[in-house]
Amino acid sequence: MTLRDIKTVKMQHPEPHCNGFSLIELLVVLTVASVLLAISLFYFEGHRKLYRPDDTTLLIADALQEARQRSLTQRETIRVEIDKTAKVVRVIDENQPTLASDDEIIKLLTIPEPAIVTVGQPPMNITQNPPETLPVPNAVFLPSLHPLSFGNEVCTIRFMRDGTVTNAGTNSIGSGAVTTGVTIHIWSPQAGSPTNADIARAITVIGSSGVVRGWEWDWSLTASNKWKDSRRAGSLGGP
Repeated sequence: MTLRDIKTVKMQHPEPHCNGFSLIELLVVLTVASVLLAISLFYFEGHRKLYRPDDTTLLIADALQEARQRSLTQRETIRVEIDKTAKVVRVIDENQPTLASDDEIIKLLTIPEPAIVTVGQPPMNITQNPPETLPVPNAVFLPSLHPLSFGNEVCTIRFMRDGTVTNAGTNSIGSGAVTTGVTIHIWSPQAGSPTNADIARAITVIGSSGVVRGWEWDWSLTASNKWKDSRRAGSLGGP
């Protein structure tokens, strides 16, 4: 082999191999990814819908439980307002019970639109309340007389320093208030039948003690009253 032949061999390089996807392969991958994403979003939305009533129940129950604890430890009247007009829940320290001007908002929470989760009265397809041994009438929403929510449609629950629970009373400082329990229904409407519940939850507040308990309506039960203690009842302050 001559010197020229050696130089020729050194200058020769193998052809590089072309790696990567063809256009067809890329389109197939993108199509499969799109299908998987659509399936994931479908199940994610179903999961969100399933837990919206639970999330709202816990939000309201936590507000009620905090109000109860504060009323007992601070020896003050703590008011909870479930405001359907503003779509909020307020926890309010009434401070001096003979004045309305010193009411102080401790916590302000947003609740969903009624088309997503309805808070208040029971749905048409559930005619029974949770089986509490003491009276727990349905929540009543009336035009508020309190300055922080005046005129709004509000359910007012006042936790008193002695552990009892009263309604709003007859004026802005709660004169004439009476001890009462309450049942708050929380449910997601059925598609195409918004007055009926798809998923239903409830919170009961005992008027004589202020105990807060969570309930869920179990469609699989054979009993006519399908309310059962929520699995999270312990976190709601139930006995």
